[in-house]
Amino acid sequence: MICVISAFAKLKDLELGKKVELGVELNTLMVNALVDMYMKCGDICAARWIFDECTDKNLVMYNTIMSNYVQDGWAGDVLVILDEMLQKGPRPDKVTMLSTIAACAQLDDLSVGESSHTYVLQNGLEGWDNISNAIIDLYMKCGKREAACKVFEHMPNKTVVTWNSLIAGLVRDGDMELAWRVFDEMLERDLVSWNTMIGALVQVSMFEEAIKLFREMHNQGIQGDRVTMVGIASACGYLGALDLAKWVCTYIEKNDIHLDLQLGTALVDMFSRCGDPSSAMHVFKRMKKRDVSAWTAAVGALAMEGNTEGAIELFNEMLEQKVKPDDVVFVALLTACSHGGSVDQGRELFWSMEKSHGVHPQIVHYACMVDLMSRAGLLEEAVDLIQTMPIEPNDVVWGSLLAAYKNVELAHYAAAKLTQLAPERVGIHVLLSNIYASAGKWTDVARVRLQMKKKGVQKVPGSSSIEVHGLIHEFTSGDESHTENTQIGLMLEEINCRLSEAGYVSDRTNVLLDVDEQEKEHLLRRHSAKLAMAYGLITTDQGIPIRVVKNLRMCSDCHSFAKLVSKLYDREITVRDNKRYHFFKEGFCACRDYW
Repeated sequence: MICVISAFAKLKDLELGKKVELGVELNTLMVNALVDMYMKCGDICAARWIFDECTDKNLVMYNTIMSNYVQDGWAGDVLVILDEMLQKGPRPDKVTMLSTIAACAQLDDLSVGESSHTYVLQNGLEGWDNISNAIIDLYMKCGKREAACKVFEHMPNKTVVTWNSLIAGLVRDGDMELAWRVFDEMLERDLVSWNTMIGALVQVSMFEEAIKLFREMHNQGIQGDRVTMVGIASACGYLGALDLAKWVCTYIEKNDIHLDLQLGTALVDMFSRCGDPSSAMHVFKRMKKRDVSAWTAAVGALAMEGNTEGAIELFNEMLEQKVKPDDVVFVALLTACSHGGSVDQGRELFWSMEKSHGVHPQIVHYACMVDLMSRAGLLEEAVDLIQTMPIEPNDVVWGSLLAAYKNVELAHYAAAKLTQLAPERVGIHVLLSNIYASAGKWTDVARVRLQMKKKGVQKVPGSSSIEVHGLIHEFTSGDESHTENTQIGLMLEEINCRLSEAGYVSDRTNVLLDVDEQEKEHLLRRHSAKLAMAYGLITTDQGIPIRVVKNLRMCSDCHSFAKLVSKLYDREITVRDNKRYHFFKEGFCACRDYW
């Protein structure tokens, strides 16, 4: 009968387990089996009641409930049971201490953890690898790296789990360099080892390195799992690497990796960031289960392309499915309205948040509204909103006003507020300098740049990247370092000749330097986005879309350039800047020149 109950525990079939329980005589072995069954089936209260009612608890029973508590994340209850055990129960063994140390790691309870380590040493239990691995994990989570490394060094038998525990701890501690070194020293690696390093690289924005490591893992014949693909999907999304993103999707299907909620949401977000909303929506529709995060990712995919109507329709569908919206989905919706210039719809959504959905507007929502109004030229309304906000406006709100509309007087006012709130923000000085430069106020530009120099502030150089045949090529403005620089230069000359014949005149107001017109023209011609587009034209076949990822906002001249190139060369061009996507086709952009 105990075997039957254990089988129900593995199957997590509580109803059949209860029926069997009614017809059995309880003894210590049976009570232990029932406690295990109820815990594994999720009825923690019933398990605890049976445990508490038992007057003849043995070591196995204590270990059973403690190990289940740890696995279910009820770490505090593990220490409560341990306290009872020390007072009136059997003497703890290595299994007891494993659960205790794991619970201390979950709770960041260094005091009990150190006492447990002392008990392990006094009773000769440190020889069990699992115990030492748990102690390493405990010390790393509690910020005691030296203690963790000492345990690691004294272990005679370091297993893969041991190395993984140390790497995971170093990653949590923020020491990627040492974590990488330890990873390289491993003679044997399992999937957890690879996943830990890939996840860590993504976490610190080393996306190309994460993808490179995944390729190395793949070449060694190790198949990724759901955890691997969540990390790689994030890396592809941030890099805007659509070809690789499509390969990732194929890999998941080919290897029959379960498309659960987390992975599905990651893929939707990946395609959204790669500028392929249709693929994002295809994945979204395939998902059998969708929570608010999945719906938000899908709304965000439409928001990135400025598809306000589509985003709102999807939001209404979400409400019909009885999914309660949270504050994040409203950020995506208001962003869609801002990108699409839909002021009335934005206002309606903003005022419906609390009234209709019980979501209290936060500072980020006010920033979205300020951005929406400022871009539409409703400056007085934007300033009124800031001045009547029930929350003290922060640097994000003032930054939205500063970045959205190039009004010199207002920019100076917003920048002064920003400097008070966040003097360390580099973008404040850069934006203000650019606004002065656009207005031809070179004395003010010089003053701001002198302030930047004194503060050690450096402007982030504009850069654009393009994925060609699975490799990422990055260009900075004026870049001449690429191996195919000569061919790129020739291609740019050809493009500019054809554009001039079509009536294109460069917008030199985008050159924010006090130089002569000839120099302005030269600088404009080698903007990073243009270099990336030219490279795409010489390295891909006719009809293949060109996709560029830019770290700063796309300038109006590059925007006009891309529109004409898409028409004259019959190419679809996608540019993702730090605000949104631009989809160029046949001489038009999906943003309708509103961005």
